[in-house]
Amino acid sequence: MGTRRNYQRRATGNDSPLHVLPVVADLIDYTLNLTDNAKHFPKKIRFTIVNRIQERVLSIYENLLEANEIFPIRNESDKAKRLELQRAALTDCKLLLFYIELSKKRGYIDTGTFEYWAKKTLDVKFMSAAWYKSEQEPAEKAQAGPDEEHN
Repeated sequence: MGTRRNYQRRATGNDSPLHVLPVVADLIDYTLNLTDNAKHFPKKIRFTIVNRIQERVLSIYENLLEANEIFPIRNESDKAKRLELQRAALTDCKLLLFYIELSKKRGYIDTGTFEYWAKKTLDVKFMSAAWYKSEQEPAEKAQAGPDEEHN
């Protein structure tokens, strides 16, 4: 990876490090190591479950990075696209959690692996949700107008 640092860019002009991307990168590494292991995931399910798991985890990173790259936010279209990408990442997290649960039910992973993998995914989901919520609040205040803020 490059040396460029990623920042969570906010409409207020304050930039803070985007902490979720390294956490997602760690989740990707763990997921690929686990799903590439034939002891856990036999080759016969490569095209049904494993590919979907790997696509989801990579999609989370892609969506969050693309959302972060929409800066400065110049118009409502930029804002809507950024929120859409963040929502897509959250949906990918939910799908990944489903696939992790399915892997446990089908016996591909044990309880300890399930809990660790799910926790890593939930960390990403909660960090992404917090970023999404922080992006929504300024938009909601702007839509409310100055009269409604004082009530």
